[in-house]
Amino acid sequence: MICERNSEREVLFSFGLITDIQYADINDRQNYSKTKWRRYRNALVCLQEAVAQWKEEKFPPAFIVQLGDVIDGFNSHASNNKRNFSKEALDTVLNEFSKLPHGTPVFHNLGNHELYNFSREELARSVLHPFNSCASASYLSMHQSHPVMSKGGTKPFYFSFTPHPKFCFVYLDSYDVSILGEDESSPRFKQGIEMIRRHNKNDDLQSPDGLCGLERRFVRFNGAIGMEQLLWLQSTLRKAEEQGQKVVIFSHVPIYPKMVDSMTTLWNYEDVLEVLWQFRCVVACFHGHTHEYGYGVDKKGIHHYVFDAVIEAPLDSNAFATLHVKDDSIVIEGFGIVENQVLKFAQ
Repeated sequence: MICERNSEREVLFSFGLITDIQYADINDRQNYSKTKWRRYRNALVCLQEAVAQWKEEKFPPAFIVQLGDVIDGFNSHASNNKRNFSKEALDTVLNEFSKLPHGTPVFHNLGNHELYNFSREELARSVLHPFNSCASASYLSMHQSHPVMSKGGTKPFYFSFTPHPKFCFVYLDSYDVSILGEDESSPRFKQGIEMIRRHNKNDDLQSPDGLCGLERRFVRFNGAIGMEQLLWLQSTLRKAEEQGQKVVIFSHVPIYPKMVDSMTTLWNYEDVLEVLWQFRCVVACFHGHTHEYGYGVDKKGIHHYVFDAVIEAPLDSNAFATLHVKDDSIVIEGFGIVENQVLKFAQ
């Protein structure tokens, strides 16, 4: 019992994490490579089980991280003038998150499937944006976070907050430069189409046909981080390092190519790593998107971890985690196909 109490005291705070729920009220079907089944309705059951687990924990998570793709793109295919299946699916999922203990914030990353269902402008007005949710906005206001305003006066989907004086958490927008959820006349779309077309000559930009190695990442369902966000990231990391904080990064699309299929890597991952490697404060990066576990440690000792997707969890299993943050490590307590792992920080 003494060892257990000491172990509990070492934990500074805990948070829940789940990714790639991709709920839709449709029958199961195989993924694009025909290697796994995507269980769209069961994904909601998995979320319900995750919420129930987090509610029952002795020390409930301070907040929940949802790493993107909360509903599936098939919802947009079914939507018509009579029914908006995208909105219905999103409301269904958000209703399950609302069953968490009162005031528990849920921080959502922007994934490609959100952008299949809604425009960026619609998402900026939705509760998926942290400053549009009472719980998350209240939490952020109390933990040294302020809305980031872009030059256009809009609220970006990247932000940072301090869940503990020793830690800064940074949320990145993997689709800052993208052709998803954008009008073709927008600067973001024009920059995105120019970037992808330099490498991908296919009529179907969802396809990597003809691309080799890391060039396979130049497909429609990935994106890039723009210069304004990169400068913000650099400034945020510099401030965190000056304050002696450790930094944890969250983004839907992975930024370290040595641990995942090259086809699910950020378009300009090199630019992001170049910024991260300028500072010693970054200890871990967490991602979804790839749908299966991936892990690697880069040359600076930063842990890069991709979480399994809920949508492809077996019917008798699940895929979520509670992460316990300590001074010297993050302990991943996995549920279902997510295994336990300790990420020890480099000295």
